[in-house]
Amino acid sequence: MTMPQVDLRRVPLSAVMTRGPATVEEVAPVSDAAAEMAAGGFRHLPVVDATGALVGMISERDLRARLGTDVARFADATADALAEPVLEAMTPDPVSLPPTATLAQALEVFADERVGAIPVVDDADRPIGIVSYVDLLGTIRELSELAARRAVAPSPRRRRAHVRRP
Repeated sequence: MTMPQVDLRRVPLSAVMTRGPATVEEVAPVSDAAAEMAAGGFRHLPVVDATGALVGMISERDLRARLGTDVARFADATADALAEPVLEAMTPDPVSLPPTATLAQALEVFADERVGAIPVVDDADRPIGIVSYVDLLGTIRELSELAARRAVAPSPRRRRAHVRRP
């Protein structure tokens, strides 16, 4: 049996992204980013400037390196580390994609750039969504399972009307 193909070039990010992602301003203290990530269970947080435009990404790994502890125990970090601005801990100029980009394009970014999440931005570079590699893998699995179910589903048969003749 041949498995049907899923064309990732036809699935827009807007269909799978997490909409309205939490963000943190670049001038906010690292403690704000840690609190937001801990409360939401996020591993990546888009960083914005005062206008809301994307300027960076801060990850759980960035915070562990800065705070010397995991995000869930961020309050145990030193006051100096917690007060440091996000700007000092973030990765600047992250790769981002528009909502019209496809899953295939996102896959290329994940593979080439080795990032854990990609912010999805509008025309003014404001984050409107985010896609993590976990989201992408889950979506690919769902699409594959759907295609497999379609491949084994019986095709609808036409019924012929039986006309009885006397």
